[in-house]
Amino acid sequence: MIHIFIRQKKLFTNRSFSTATNLKFIGKLNKQLAATRPKEHVVTTLNKPIGFQEPPKVTDNNGDQRSISQKFKDFLNREKNKERQKELEKEISKSGMYDIYTYRKTNGKLFLSPPAYWKAEKSLYFPNFFGETLETSKSISTTPLLKGKVSVIRVYTSQIGEKSSQSFFRFPDHTDYLNPKGYDQFLEKYSNSQIIDINVTENALKALFIQISKSGLRKLNHPSRYNKYFIVPRKTLSLDLREAIHCDNTYGGFIYVLDHEGRIRWVSCGEATDNERNLLWRTVRGLEKEYLALFPNKSD
Repeated sequence: MIHIFIRQKKLFTNRSFSTATNLKFIGKLNKQLAATRPKEHVVTTLNKPIGFQEPPKVTDNNGDQRSISQKFKDFLNREKNKERQKELEKEISKSGMYDIYTYRKTNGKLFLSPPAYWKAEKSLYFPNFFGETLETSKSISTTPLLKGKVSVIRVYTSQIGEKSSQSFFRFPDHTDYLNPKGYDQFLEKYSNSQIIDINVTENALKALFIQISKSGLRKLNHPSRYNKYFIVPRKTLSLDLREAIHCDNTYGGFIYVLDHEGRIRWVSCGEATDNERNLLWRTVRGLEKEYLALFPNKSD
């Protein structure tokens, strides 16, 4: 009798333990699912400067440089794993389906441009990107290229984003600053400025396709732009970085106007309205005047 009672008690204890464990697992799973549930996108006007407080380094965002032993140590590190789990939860919450739903809902206007360019003393820095160019297969940094020039930068991942951003460079008189002839016109008008492309490859297949298409891309671009057309792996860009400069939608096309110190002074996205296109080039003219006021002997 006592033996039967002990067995029943033991069985009850095991069942209770099993139930508690299951509940704990379900609770943890629900918590993770809640963390990966995407928030509804809200379109806002970017009145405050975006970017980073500290100037970028040429070694920033150049991929995972850890040794195999360091990777193994990080794998065993509990805190590192927690950080990685949070990153994965954020990445999952911004899935491809969420991106395309948001893009369609906003028609590519994921945010509204500031009504005027930001003052130099309040502006924040554009991050370093690291990738190949049309000039070389060796990966290089964007940061050195930004010094001493006003830069208009296009960032895109998809063909949709690339096409929408082209509208900022095309004018009613059929001038197109992105083709070789149009870029000559651009240089005549804005001699202290440059146009930079950052084509973000989402996966290895797209990277391979762009490698195969390099010769065709060279024909579409002015020779002086070969070193200004970057091919950057998306895996080198953390979600935090992309969120900081508001280019965290795979289908969006993003435009940044930087001053000669690499600070973001104006930004836009999606298809250009007439007002946005005019404001972009007004910003470029204003930043060139700022630059020449500081360095009067730099006029070409």
